[in-house]
Amino acid sequence: MHTYMNRKLIPLLCLFFISTSSCKKFLSTYSQNKSFVESAADLDEVLVGDAYYKYLNQPGDINKSYFHSMDDDAEMGKVENAGAIPYSYTGFHYWQAEPRMDINGVVQSNDPYFIGLYNKIARINTILQSIPDLRDKGEPAAALNRISGEAHFLRAMYYYILVNLYGKPYNPSSAGTDFGVPLRTDPTIKDQFIARSSTRQVYDQIIADLLDAEKELEGANQTSTSRANQAAAQALLCRVYLYTGNYEKTVLYADKVINTQRYPIKDLNNHTTGDDFLTRSATEVIFTMGGSAIPDLMRLSDNAASSPFYRVSDELATSYSPTDLRRQAFFIQSSKGYLKAAKKRKNINATTNDASDNFLLRISEVYLNRAEALASTDQFEEARNSLQELRKNRFKPADLTAITTEGAALMSNIREERRLDLCFEFHRWFDLRRYAVNAKYPFSKSIKHKAYANTGSGYTEIGYYELSPYAQDAAAYIVPIPNDEIEFNRGMLINEPRPGRPLKQ
Repeated sequence: MHTYMNRKLIPLLCLFFISTSSCKKFLSTYSQNKSFVESAADLDEVLVGDAYYKYLNQPGDINKSYFHSMDDDAEMGKVENAGAIPYSYTGFHYWQAEPRMDINGVVQSNDPYFIGLYNKIARINTILQSIPDLRDKGEPAAALNRISGEAHFLRAMYYYILVNLYGKPYNPSSAGTDFGVPLRTDPTIKDQFIARSSTRQVYDQIIADLLDAEKELEGANQTSTSRANQAAAQALLCRVYLYTGNYEKTVLYADKVINTQRYPIKDLNNHTTGDDFLTRSATEVIFTMGGSAIPDLMRLSDNAASSPFYRVSDELATSYSPTDLRRQAFFIQSSKGYLKAAKKRKNINATTNDASDNFLLRISEVYLNRAEALASTDQFEEARNSLQELRKNRFKPADLTAITTEGAALMSNIREERRLDLCFEFHRWFDLRRYAVNAKYPFSKSIKHKAYANTGSGYTEIGYYELSPYAQDAAAYIVPIPNDEIEFNRGMLINEPRPGRPLKQ
């Protein structure tokens, strides 16, 4: 049954993904007949098999490493092996006009991440369309509510990632006209081309889906962190409301998650050195799916740096105080003295207890969201209390310092703690974008990434590439939609031009 359903649920958004001739071939081969879904159990099988992401590097999954290379938390490490293959992801790491250009100067026209997310959304749209028919057939209401809730949650999460990669950051004053990403909630194939929706339209859909998920998942006895539950919907609502500047609801949803008392912050005073901090079964984890790209990005199994790798940037590494317990829990140090991110370090090639680095919700973020929202509305004492609730689990009691700041200084403290705690979990790049358009406490910075070249006898540093602050370099903070999608949509989809970026000495 599962193989049959997978064949029937080949992405219904083929207009996004394939050429006109291929689309016609698809239409002649696969119909939209949903008769193969005969029960709630059938639909649940489709949900698990086609809407959720599975483990990294398994069929249907994608490598997400290159998006971790764009921000200021990662930098290239110097390879010791002169015969090593060239670095990967350099177009993204150096914010090039064509980030998908390979080492031979060929631009890769597609993007498995963009396509993969829309493939999942297409399946979800079909799942949601199937539910009314199954209700009419008398299938169990509780099961259908749960399936619908999980589907709404997943669609919201996928659109949240898409709009924060391929669209403009949410600016309340211009979100109605700023471009987001194509928005499609109808599984029906239509003979028309697709344009971008506005950032506000995309976020409105994300919030609507999450509010539906919150209601539909109420009372669902879902204990696995690999399946969405009501707390997951509330935690993602907390994040999305923060991004849109709705601070009252940010706090409301943070409190809903915290008050469940199901997800205690991990006290690093009780952490055993060498153990994993982040796994699917960690007490902090509310939701996770897929796997982590960090071991591949950091080459955790290659201490000698014989192949190209990325490492923790010097700026991030030196941001931790010597007494911060996260230095030992989050990182390992190579024989060359640099840090590698390793929130999970045991059995790094295993998938049984692997937590994602982008499809992840954990309780520490909820406290940080709450603190930021409170500080944004001048509730400084409550913001400090929320921040300290996290920090007391990150320092020994004798090393925990008081926070007395307020206003811009307090916001800087909160953002710094957010960077220190959530590094390499797919937050930093999105955070830098939204900080830049924050009306009350705007923040942006220049980022420099070192460049290396193989001289034949070894790799040598040859200079650096620089990303200017958002106001001067906004297009570089938006990943362009892949060229094949642009060409197929015949002008309905456009990318903002990205300037060329020269090597600097």
